[in-house]
Amino acid sequence: MTPGSDDLAVSPAPAGVAALELESGLMPETGGDNWIVIGSSMLIGTASLMILGIQPVLLGALTQEGRISEAALGRLATVEVLALAIGSAIGARVLRQGKIALKVAIGCALLAVFNVAIYIAHDPVMLFVTRGVAGLLEGFILGAAIVVITHSRSPDRLNGLFLALQTIPQAFLAYALPVSILPRVGADGGFAILAGLAAVAALAAFVLTERHPPKPDGTTASGKIWTLPVIGILIGVTLQNAAIGGAWDYAERIAVQFHIPAGLVGTALSASLMFQVVGAFAVAWFAWRLPFRIVTILGPLCQSVVIVLIASAATPSVYFGATAVFGLFWLALNPFQVRLLIDMEPSRQAVMVGTAITLFGLSAGPLISSFGVSVGDVRGAFWISAVMMLLSSITFAVSMAAHYRAKPATA
Repeated sequence: MTPGSDDLAVSPAPAGVAALELESGLMPETGGDNWIVIGSSMLIGTASLMILGIQPVLLGALTQEGRISEAALGRLATVEVLALAIGSAIGARVLRQGKIALKVAIGCALLAVFNVAIYIAHDPVMLFVTRGVAGLLEGFILGAAIVVITHSRSPDRLNGLFLALQTIPQAFLAYALPVSILPRVGADGGFAILAGLAAVAALAAFVLTERHPPKPDGTTASGKIWTLPVIGILIGVTLQNAAIGGAWDYAERIAVQFHIPAGLVGTALSASLMFQVVGAFAVAWFAWRLPFRIVTILGPLCQSVVIVLIASAATPSVYFGATAVFGLFWLALNPFQVRLLIDMEPSRQAVMVGTAITLFGLSAGPLISSFGVSVGDVRGAFWISAVMMLLSSITFAVSMAAHYRAKPATA
């Protein structure tokens, strides 16, 4: 998730490519790549990204315990995810310089320490400091997955596999935390689980081996890369992910406001995460045949409707259904955006910054949405998110119109 070549490592591969390769099975051909090394890097990457799936539950628990206000919840989420983005930009570059196993093991051990530090963080300042540092460390160790996947023989396939697999444990914890863990041990217990995962990742780090970037193929990009339409598409991606982040981090709070049972909330959040996996695999299997330009415009419109449904959920069933469908769109639209950027800018230099843009949007969203929150009422966060989603659709449409007016659309 860093600018440059490493960004493509954790961005979904063009769906058409993935679908063609699926004909020979889900597992990519990795040639001489060591599956133990690849698996270890994915485990480490999963530990680093676990917070993204369970952040609403853990931060909601901190709010419930009176350790942070509902308005500050979104800002705390922004600090950690933004730090994660910065850490990933540093990690991938540092880890390519050698001694990857030792560096990642130290990073994982420090992450475990800062997750345990939640036990002494009882004021907002300490919470912001400890979670900010934890975010930097999460991003740093994520660099292990980025480096290993990027330097494999099938980076796009492994990237898709990683995105799907790392969501499954998030879904499990998103259900287990509010239903059985947090009621017994509180928010501290949730962060202790993250510390345990970091400790396991520290052991897995010693399996990692040095990775080296592939030799350049000698091809050069032609034409202007950073045109206004291309920049517009990246702005649209930022707005869409800001809307996702802004709504997701208040998904637990809106349920509390509507007096929805904790068990159903945990089930809904878990279902939302599992629907991410379903959406990603559906695109890779058959939905890649859909026209990517139209899907890129209409997708955010559908997402905005889902966000409005969550904000106005009058019954538990509406909340559950809307929250689950929210996850379905989360990862499913990414491959279409990747195909669009490649079609508009064939050198792929623009698409390689997509992951950094995505993380930035996810981190900024909760902060922006928090300005719509008042005491006891978080619905404003969802209205702001819905507006950002609509703006992303408009930005996509205007940018595509400007580009294809000057250059005929390709297949």
